[in-house]
Amino acid sequence: MVGRVEWARQAGALYERVHQQYVGGARKLEALINELIGEEEGINYLSATARAKDPESFLAKAAKPNPDDPARPKYDDPLNQITDLVAARVITFLVEAVDRVCEVIEAEFEIVEHTDMGAHTRAQGVFGYASKHYLVRLNAHRRELPEYAVLKNLVMEIQVRTAVQHAWAEFEHDIRYKLDIPADRKAEFDRRFLLAAALMELADNEFTEIDRLYRELAASESDKAPRDLTTATLTTYLTRRYPDAPHAKTNHYAWILSVLAQLGVTTEEQLTDLLTGIDSAAVQSAMTHRFPAGTVRRLDDDLLAAKGSAYVDLFPDEERRQKILRGRLKALARAGITES
Repeated sequence: MVGRVEWARQAGALYERVHQQYVGGARKLEALINELIGEEEGINYLSATARAKDPESFLAKAAKPNPDDPARPKYDDPLNQITDLVAARVITFLVEAVDRVCEVIEAEFEIVEHTDMGAHTRAQGVFGYASKHYLVRLNAHRRELPEYAVLKNLVMEIQVRTAVQHAWAEFEHDIRYKLDIPADRKAEFDRRFLLAAALMELADNEFTEIDRLYRELAASESDKAPRDLTTATLTTYLTRRYPDAPHAKTNHYAWILSVLAQLGVTTEEQLTDLLTGIDSAAVQSAMTHRFPAGTVRRLDDDLLAAKGSAYVDLFPDEERRQKILRGRLKALARAGITES
């Protein structure tokens, strides 16, 4: 019988030979997540990255002993049983965005397992790690697409957390797992990490409150003289026009600003005139968005309602976007808002 260490060595050698396949799979997963939450849903997030497990880390995990029989390996088939060979992490600014990202993940992937670490710590009456962890597979449709062949049968890990949670988790992991803390000092470290976790939760709550205050302030500026459109003034303008819509990524405001320039719209007054008569609530009701549209998506939809097919023509070299806009235009026509 092959010993545990030798078994792990053989598995590690096999993984090293196929490692580049998983590197390619990680690139595919990263691109897919960025497309889903960024390009399609316009969620405001800091980063979405994916990686293939390093061969050295794989070997260390594959060599773990079976809790019931230390002479045997924990994993009989590590290439299929280790679930983070390809893993992604999404980091957001606000807790609200974490929830939106999770909605997208649950709609776009087959969920094998979901763990809400924050709910677990709250149930214990303590502060601590608050990330949301998913084990997922590609949905049935994507499993049949040749570009996702490397991920077809793979279980992957996706973590979603705020930037504050990420900083705490990374630092805590470095200290606890890379430093041999003496038993007589462990309580001191635990106490300080617990205090930091409480401050982490406070910081996330304060960021949410700051966002609420910003929205209030933006709404109070409605009586100010119209200004030229910049990324900053447009952000405030859209926050005021769509008070319940989530914020978009900064580069999305810059993009829609360039679209407005193509329409000859360079001031808040011109934008207001262009959107006069557009019932934004009716426009959203006509759309088939699965999730609440962010501010830039809301404006994009309203501009389509205002300009019709002329808006689609602004993107002659973007076949995919034209297809999407034509589909939305048909939805607006069915609702009687505009002509198809």
